[in-house]
Amino acid sequence: MTKLKKKVMQTMALLGATCFFMGGCMEGFAPKKKESLSTGAGIVKSDKKIDDNREAFFDKNVVQELPSNVTKNQDVSVIVTMNVKSLVEMYNESDVTQELSEYVSTPSAKTHVKEVVRRQNVLINKLKKSGLKYTLGERYDTILSGFEITVNAKDFEKVGQLFAEDATLFLGDTYEAAESKVVTNDVDVYDTGIFDSSSSEYQGDGVVVAVLDTGLDYTHTAFSDANFNPTQVAFDLATVSSKISQTTAATLTKGLTGEDVYVGRKVPFAYDYADKDPDVLPINSEHGTHVAGVIAGDDDTITGVAPNAQLAIMKVFSDTATGAKDSWILAALEDCVVLGVDVINMSLGTSCGFTREVDKENKNNVYDKIREAGISLICAASNDYNATHGSEKNGSNGLTSNPDSGTVGAPSTYAAALSVASVDGVKTPYIVYQNQVMYFNEASMSDGKQRDFVDDLLSSVGDNVQSKDFEYVTIPGIGRSSDYPEESEFYEGKIVLVKRGQTTFEDKVRVALKEKGAAGIIIYN
Repeated sequence: MTKLKKKVMQTMALLGATCFFMGGCMEGFAPKKKESLSTGAGIVKSDKKIDDNREAFFDKNVVQELPSNVTKNQDVSVIVTMNVKSLVEMYNESDVTQELSEYVSTPSAKTHVKEVVRRQNVLINKLKKSGLKYTLGERYDTILSGFEITVNAKDFEKVGQLFAEDATLFLGDTYEAAESKVVTNDVDVYDTGIFDSSSSEYQGDGVVVAVLDTGLDYTHTAFSDANFNPTQVAFDLATVSSKISQTTAATLTKGLTGEDVYVGRKVPFAYDYADKDPDVLPINSEHGTHVAGVIAGDDDTITGVAPNAQLAIMKVFSDTATGAKDSWILAALEDCVVLGVDVINMSLGTSCGFTREVDKENKNNVYDKIREAGISLICAASNDYNATHGSEKNGSNGLTSNPDSGTVGAPSTYAAALSVASVDGVKTPYIVYQNQVMYFNEASMSDGKQRDFVDDLLSSVGDNVQSKDFEYVTIPGIGRSSDYPEESEFYEGKIVLVKRGQTTFEDKVRVALKEKGAAGIIIYN
């Protein structure tokens, strides 16, 4: 006989992961066993093995190959990184003492930007003359020198050959928006689930956090200037106005002014890099508002982790297209450096992230410039369990060309980023038997609703009953009706222990509760 009591234990699980990558094998052509070789003296036979490994002859500095899962008729976003120093690189090599965000406005920096633009135009004109079809996207000069183009995948290698001496290419990814979900958390949090930082001396005063996400509902009271009372602010309208002409946003929206992007003291900068306008109100997802509220929201209901911080809202998800393109994110990152924000938050990413895998090295280098600029880059670790779990596009299976099933997402895996995961403080039910704690999963109804095993047992005895002794009986076999060795009356009011396997859980429950009259059933491994 054992006693079940209405107990729960708080458990916290920290999930750590290491990502490994194994690139897809390049296709080769199998040589014949014997090959005829032509010489000036005639035809001779050779048994010498021919090296058919294409990688031995494949110069990736000249020609790059697309991933095997990209079809030739697919349009792809290509980031062209020119062999020209970016403003961050120029700044690092200079002996100036001013901040990087100040340096970008100096005459020497502006002169260099003109040279970058000139070189961009040279390559773009080269592309025009080639006859290749393309769409020109964003231009960059701060964290990288280059631009984005959209081309058909079949032309990707041709572009690489065209720019072989002048630039390198990498494919731009598209990030899907995360979903906001309500969770219960029993750690030191407010009722909203946001971490309670009220005892910390750091409340965000004088700090600007850039949020690259789905936008912001700036009409929400949590972002109202009326609720914003810091001891100091880093950005005001004059600050933003003095830098707006150097931003990528200003090249995307002609005539853009500080007043256009200035919402207020709480949100001194807001721009939509996906749709190329200063309207950041979200249409498709409130995720960005949720994230911004967790970071710095403040009203009668919401208190963020750093309520006195200012927010630079960089909307990188479109109102009309799905996902967030790398080219939009890079444009926003450029402006983070130009404006001189302190922190960048990116609650987005792709599963199975890399750090220095060859295909992503160019992108890693771009993110390194963020670190060199002295900005803290905070990225989501990912919500995917592993890279293939729940994949609608691939049936939860890995690709043969990329069988990695790592759990941590990029860009949080890059050296420049701090990868941040969420930890839920959950109450997990358990049984104590002979000083051994055994955790268990609650049963679910056919409609998916969770049952409470202990509550169900105790409520069957009477209202407000907190504990009761129950007998238990171990059933041999796997819980079929024939496995119960005694008459049904023997099991009434008792808990039966049944081994899993062969028959369904539903069958085991039906036999135990309906046929044998047991009070409850525990199915064990």
